[in-house]
Amino acid sequence: MRYNQFSHYKRSDTLAGDFMRYKPNQYIICDSYGNYYLRITLPVYMQPFFEGKRTFVRSLHTSNLRVARRKRDQIADEYHCLRESVAPVNSTIENTLELLRSKAKYAKTATRMQDTASSCPSLLKILEIYLTINSTKKKPATLAKARKAVEMFLSYRKKPDIALQDVSRTTVTGWIEHMQKTLSQQSIANYISPMAQLWELASSRYHDAPERALSPWRGHRLDVAQSRESYEAFSNKELLQVLQVFSGNSAENKEMMALCLIGAYTGMRINEIACLTIDDVKEIEGVLCFEITQGKTKAAARVVPVHSLITPLVLSLREKPHNGFLFYHASITERADGKRSTWHTQRFTRAKRKALGEKGTERKVFHSLRHGVAQLLDRNQIPEDRIALLLGHTRGTTETFRTYSKNAASPVELKKYIELLRYPEIEKGLSINKKSNLRRKTTP
Repeated sequence: MRYNQFSHYKRSDTLAGDFMRYKPNQYIICDSYGNYYLRITLPVYMQPFFEGKRTFVRSLHTSNLRVARRKRDQIADEYHCLRESVAPVNSTIENTLELLRSKAKYAKTATRMQDTASSCPSLLKILEIYLTINSTKKKPATLAKARKAVEMFLSYRKKPDIALQDVSRTTVTGWIEHMQKTLSQQSIANYISPMAQLWELASSRYHDAPERALSPWRGHRLDVAQSRESYEAFSNKELLQVLQVFSGNSAENKEMMALCLIGAYTGMRINEIACLTIDDVKEIEGVLCFEITQGKTKAAARVVPVHSLITPLVLSLREKPHNGFLFYHASITERADGKRSTWHTQRFTRAKRKALGEKGTERKVFHSLRHGVAQLLDRNQIPEDRIALLLGHTRGTTETFRTYSKNAASPVELKKYIELLRYPEIEKGLSINKKSNLRRKTTP
């Protein structure tokens, strides 16, 4: 529950007067930019209302202390109303002590970070500042990627922490070459980018930080474009061989078969499929669709009609959810970056190697299904902007086109394009039809 939802709790007249009597800078902290934040330590009994967090931190979006105090009063009032409404009826000594500790911890005057960090901090400390500043600006997945990048770099250096001045271009190059043994160029770039942002943040705040122009994280010329194009589409025969690995009756096989069929008949990313909930399967303008509300990029939010051949499958998944999710293993997977497809990715990779072998198949992964969908749509001469709309790619070169044509295509129109996706060998081999799309063809 977030603070803008506190308004559901109405404070009584007897409590209102007490809530406004805060110490001048109670609950207020300030970063080195001069921006103010609200930070409240939460009693144990309130933590479930805040996703299990021990502290509640929010930017007050101001560098004016007087304005910060006014905003603090409003938010803190609502917080106290909520606290009063959910406080245990029989307050124990432990509850009382917990409350006193939470009040005492931040009852002091605002503490400015620059008082204790007049010089450039270490890598872990600059990461902490970065996470605090961007807590409400960037997606959790983006922040998690920054944490992961720092963790991987320190592990490579075999150090618990490191000064920014001690990181040279040679060091960074060595780390990149180390990662190239196991990661794609795109994955490496995804880790280099947040590290570069940390260096730029430090250079903009501290006089003794490495200069922005001399950042060891820039100018490495990773061939990301080639990495993105390195995936190869499966042939129908190859895809059938992979799917037949999941033809057993176990719950795990059925889950993987369903996920793969959705991928083949929509072109959705594996994590987009894994994250589907029952609320994401709905009728829009009379067409059953997957509604993807967020994803890898801003363009990822979109509507994808359900192919008629997998409609029975999708409806059956919606009727028997797992904590709201269509897939069981997605429902039990929780990561800081929001990804729920880890198990599915690993299972698909093992199935591919079992069906096709390891040699010569390195560039064929689950994402290859997406490439195959793009190729099928292109061969059917579907307009490029419609293909981009279905796959969640950025469309158009002008802001006007991107803004005003986003919802130009109706689900009815998009359904016609989706229905063009056909795999004769697979449909025959697995006996996929509109009545039952999971029956394996058997020989007499």
